[in-house]
Amino acid sequence: SRGDPEAASMRQGYYQYLLDTRQEELAARLKEEEGDHIQAINLYLKGGLPGLAANVIKRHNINNPPSMLEGVATALTGAGLHDRAGEFYEKMDQLQRALDAYIKGHAYRKAVDLARRAFPGQVVALQEMWGDHLVACKQVDMAINHYTEASAYPKAIEAALGSRQWVKAAQMVENLATDTAKPFFRRLARH
Repeated sequence: SRGDPEAASMRQGYYQYLLDTRQEELAARLKEEEGDHIQAINLYLKGGLPGLAANVIKRHNINNPPSMLEGVATALTGAGLHDRAGEFYEKMDQLQRALDAYIKGHAYRKAVDLARRAFPGQVVALQEMWGDHLVACKQVDMAINHYTEASAYPKAIEAALGSRQWVKAAQMVENLATDTAKPFFRRLARH
């Protein structure tokens, strides 16, 4: 900051010290401040911090080289950050891989949005998967709407009964065929 003539060599020495002591995160921050974004991304990946590498790419809108973007997406998947990996695949126009990553990471909102744009035939199945995931997470009342969107009415009724929404369950049962509705009528009658 004071214009020391040895500032560049001191900065380089500090950078080398960070690399020697395996402090990739701090070295990457230093490179990012200097404007060397590619090197910063590589250091974040080397340090096992794919989320920070993804932030650099997003912040500075970096699109090249594709192999680096692929490496970040793979590292995000390996770290269990599937929804972030899905965003990367979507950015690289690999929509099927993006959809698979969203599903694997249980990011169903993003998966449904992508499916509506690119894979309209899969929206119904995704809505049902979303409902199943919500039931598994004990958010049964939220699953009802997703089952209804997927036309999985027996599951929707089951979810309504499970969340004690008797009126909603009764309304849905009335629209089912008699054979399918019979067990639900029994449970509603008991209530």
